[in-house]
Amino acid sequence: MFCPSCGRENTEEKKFCVTCGTNLEAISQALSGSPDDFFTKADTALDQLIARYAEHVFKDAPSNANTRRVGNSWKILGQGVVTSLTDMVLFSLMWNMLPLRFLILLISTPFRLLLQRGQKKKRSTADLESRKGFALSDPPPQRWLPGEAPSISEHTTEHLGEYIPPERRQAGESD
Repeated sequence: MFCPSCGRENTEEKKFCVTCGTNLEAISQALSGSPDDFFTKADTALDQLIARYAEHVFKDAPSNANTRRVGNSWKILGQGVVTSLTDMVLFSLMWNMLPLRFLILLISTPFRLLLQRGQKKKRSTADLESRKGFALSDPPPQRWLPGEAPSISEHTTEHLGEYIPPERRQAGESD
């Protein structure tokens, strides 16, 4: 479509002129003489919905939904049908593959876990055997402060006989 203001040719997907910014959608509606009635809006909305659905199979489907040609509407409908058939085939495949995968995992998981555990033990014993050749170094000398530090519980048992519980002290004071 040519812009009536500047004369630049624009693609039909463009709503505005890339050069001057004129609203090309309003001009195309004025030239076609078709107002946006309920059926036109519903037709456009359905085309866009089907195009969005068909997008995961046909990447260019949403860009074709913006044009208001009858041929594009049929093309989008065909893409939607092909996409739904593809989805049904994939759904039936997955419906059969998922239980099969579940059964395989159910049966093979204990064996795989035992195998992994055995390999882990083999690696750990191999690591231990490879470390046997090394001699341990002497421990570092103890670094204590000069003089001994007194222990908290050093003389508690010596004075245990002299201990009077608090209940007896109060009873002794009141006598």
